[in-house]
Amino acid sequence: MGSIWFSKKSFFYFGGLAVILIGGLVVVSSPYHYINYSVSVNQQRPWTIYNAAGYYPQVEISISLRPSNTTVVLLDLVILDNDTLDTTSLNMTLGPEHQVIGPDVTIYEYSEIIDLAPGNYTVYFEKVDGAGNIDLGLNQISDSRIWIVSGGMMNIIGIVMGIAGYLVPGSFLPSDSDTIVEWGYDKEEKDQ
Repeated sequence: MGSIWFSKKSFFYFGGLAVILIGGLVVVSSPYHYINYSVSVNQQRPWTIYNAAGYYPQVEISISLRPSNTTVVLLDLVILDNDTLDTTSLNMTLGPEHQVIGPDVTIYEYSEIIDLAPGNYTVYFEKVDGAGNIDLGLNQISDSRIWIVSGGMMNIIGIVMGIAGYLVPGSFLPSDSDTIVEWGYDKEEKDQ
């Protein structure tokens, strides 16, 4: 009888476990840079655009808000480069076409992708007309989806390997009779 560590069953069990753990590490180490703020007029928030592998010099700006007694909301977002003091302005007009379908409360959502060079920035709303607090999401575009999909596929493969290990015939540990024969007790009984 061979060692239990080199059986098909243990290969599928432990190999599947290793593939699941490696897939989890791939997902956790994906390049992902996202932050969400709840802001109103002139509240400044910091933001950094990374200059590293897997990150691109673009940011997705997501807005979610509840309009107050009006159907059209005007927003002026200013992105200030802390090094050069250059500003990037983004003027947004949100109306009923941006309304989220479903909830009883009126909620507007808007998203836009802009190009920004790597560096440190300060983000604030210079003008807000028709809304109180705004949920501002900043997400740097990256290769995170590729990492998450590949890590998730590894997790699925690991689960399939674990199921295959369960379905492989035989037992994971040797039976009592096989253990006794392997340890040599059967030979002593024949000598008597």
